[in-house]
Amino acid sequence: MFRLLMLPSNLVCDRLKITDENERGMVRMLVNTLLWLTILIAGLTLYWTL
Repeated sequence: MFRLLMLPSNLVCDRLKITDENERGMVRMLVNTLLWLTILIAGLTLYWTL
């Protein structure tokens, strides 16, 4: 389950060729926050408009 949640951010880190674990952690945090907030806001918007 954890790997599935981290997959988008790990793909971004691999694509950017980031190898330092501290930098990967920062990028993971940014990507996961943006991705899950976008999904949450889209879901709430759909819920309220239906």
